[in-house]
Amino acid sequence: MIEKVKLQDIASFSKGQQINGDELIENGQYEYLNGGVNPSGHWKEFNINGNTVTISEGGNSCGYINYMNFPFWCGAHCYYLYDLKIGSKYLYYALKSQQEKIMKLRSGACMPNIKKSDLGNFELIINTDVNIQNQTVLILENISYLIDKRKQQLEKLDELIKSRFVEMFGTLELPAEEFDKETLKNLCVKITDGKHGGCTFEVGTERYFVGAREIYDDAIHYETAPEIDVAEFEKDYKRCNMEIGDFLIVNTGATIGKSAIATDSRTNHTLLQKSVALLKVKKKLLNPIFLKFCYKVNDKMYRVTGASAQPNLLLSRINATEIYVPPIEFQNQFADFVKQVETSKAEIQKGLDKLELLKKALMQKYFG
Repeated sequence: MIEKVKLQDIASFSKGQQINGDELIENGQYEYLNGGVNPSGHWKEFNINGNTVTISEGGNSCGYINYMNFPFWCGAHCYYLYDLKIGSKYLYYALKSQQEKIMKLRSGACMPNIKKSDLGNFELIINTDVNIQNQTVLILENISYLIDKRKQQLEKLDELIKSRFVEMFGTLELPAEEFDKETLKNLCVKITDGKHGGCTFEVGTERYFVGAREIYDDAIHYETAPEIDVAEFEKDYKRCNMEIGDFLIVNTGATIGKSAIATDSRTNHTLLQKSVALLKVKKKLLNPIFLKFCYKVNDKMYRVTGASAQPNLLLSRINATEIYVPPIEFQNQFADFVKQVETSKAEIQKGLDKLELLKKALMQKYFG
């Protein structure tokens, strides 16, 4: 039977106990989940058993639904659910299907959080028939398994590219050969960052303002990029004129080091924000694909240590960064290998997208 219930009617929930980040143990047996999307470390003990549904309580990810298969330590910014009146995996999928709505329960500006009372009163649709619950879980688990397999295939192909890079060129500390070395300043026509300050947003201009949040998975994602005033775009684009083939790297914030090569047809209509650095390489000396993986393999090139809450990869450091410069023919060989692997990745990604759409549709069917 289909019923609409409040979360507090089918589960109890509470927050865990805080452990300071500097006390966490690198090789601890148990994961430490303190809100967020993923565990933030390890600890020597657990305070919650496995097969537990959790909901992030505070921060930018508050409302994120997780499922912990094994015993773990739950922190003070994470709700764990217990005394369930339905199966834990079924409840997980029921809540996961409503994650966007749960995230909207957040309150507070500087440090958003979800109040226990608001979470308890959250309504969701469930089927009380245990057999149907089990069947639903089985279907969604099978699809989730296939999704995970596709993601693992993509990860392995990414590792294959990195391994090929190291095989051909080595690392900066241990190069494969005695390659020439040069600073990025001398290998690039221009190194700059995006506009310092905001822009006037205007829908329909087809002029885009791209920042750190739009750069992930080796691409620029325009779906979240705001459109801006044409006159402002024309004025500021002259300084940071992004073009096809340019290398971009996030130089500020939590996603520092994420990178992409401009390939989209909207590139010439894109203005970068200050959080992104642009490198126009001298193509006779440097292949942008080689540069991208040079950063991926040699992460010390962008790591910022002892930084404040807002780490910043300064342009002066980028300019002064010295890398090896293999003959351009070798770089191009590597770039051709990357393109072949990317073709395989694209096919796997298509299958992954179809599976994720199917899962989303089924969750909508089962839970509304």
